[in-house]
Order: sequence, then structure tokens, then C-alpha cells
Amino acid sequence: MKEQREIWEREYRSPNPLWKGPPPEAVLDEGRVLELGCGNGKTLTALTGRSEVVGLDHSINALRSCPAGPSLVRGDALHLPFRDGSFDAVLMHHLLQHLLADEREAAASEALRVLRPGGTLSVRTFSVRDMRFGKGTEVERHTYRRGNGVIYHYFEADELRTLLSSFVEIELREEIAETRFAKGSVRAELVGTFRR
Repeated sequence: MKEQREIWEREYRSPNPLWKGPPPEAVLDEGRVLELGCGNGKTLTALTGRSEVVGLDHSINALRSCPAGPSLVRGDALHLPFRDGSFDAVLMHHLLQHLLADEREAAASEALRVLRPGGTLSVRTFSVRDMRFGKGTEVERHTYRRGNGVIYHYFEADELRTLLSSFVEIELREEIAETRFAKGSVRAELVGTFRR
């Protein structure tokens, strides 16, 4: 994990970070919301002013790129610095895909711990049908280290369901969109809503 932290610090120090684009269209708006792995604040931007929002990331450079408004915490998604049941909703948008298997389990367990009973978990992560699946050096099943050193895991729907089996599934769907820059290639994500 230490090596991955250093890679993320380097990536977010870059004047042209990889992670851009508009915030997701549908975001939660209920009570106290925690976004794990908030990065440069793309999703936080969509939440600001609508809820009590906390963004957590381990990269100080990412947090420095975030918009003003939400509370920002430098911390570890595997060991959250929050009390049990302290959030109404937790967002894990493109976090789980950057973790190894044991880390994914720890992050899911921590999300469950900090959610209040009946709280909502929102998840977005890459699917095995994504155009980048299989690129890089495989370090675990469906997990690849790309050229910049960042780990990417690509999920099958049943694998994500198993990982989040302590939650109640409300919805899990795959969103597939053809890319503008590579004809015939698709960006594929699993998008899910779960309850504690």
C-alpha cells in the first residue's frame, strides 16, 4: 500500500492529472455523506451545498486540488478515523478498483462500520468489459499494474456482490458507453446502491 500511496501523490502532483471529467449524474443527497477516495473532488463538487459532506483521501496532493466547501480528511479507507454509524451515506466511486483483494475487504468492512443502520452505500467501479481490462502486468486475478504503477482491478458483478454481501443490494447495473477516442472500445462500469 505504501508504494501505491507514493504513486498517487506523484500522479496528483502532476499539472495534468489523469482523473478529470464531469461528476457522475446521480449522487446521493441524504444527511451526512462520506466519500472515500475523493481524489481531486470531482464528485464532491456535485454534493457541495446539498448535504453535510466529508471527503477522505490518503493523498495530500489530491486534497489540495479539491474545491472549497466540504470537510476534507487525510486518511486511510482501510482504517477510517470515524465513529461507528456516523454517516448516512458512503460513496466508494472508483476506490475499490485501486485496491488489492485483502484491501478491498477491509475497505468494505470499514464502510459498513461507519454507516448508520439503514444507511446507503453507493459504488462505482470498472467492469471486466472495460476496454482497459487485461492491460498491464497481472498482480492478482483481474488486477493489473499499469505503466504508471497504479493498480486497477476489474470486477464481475457477482464478485462485487460477494464483496458487499454484508449489505442489502438495492440495485446493481452495468453502464457501458462507447468511447469517443477509440472506435468500438467501451468504458464499462458497475454502478450499485446498497443498504446497511
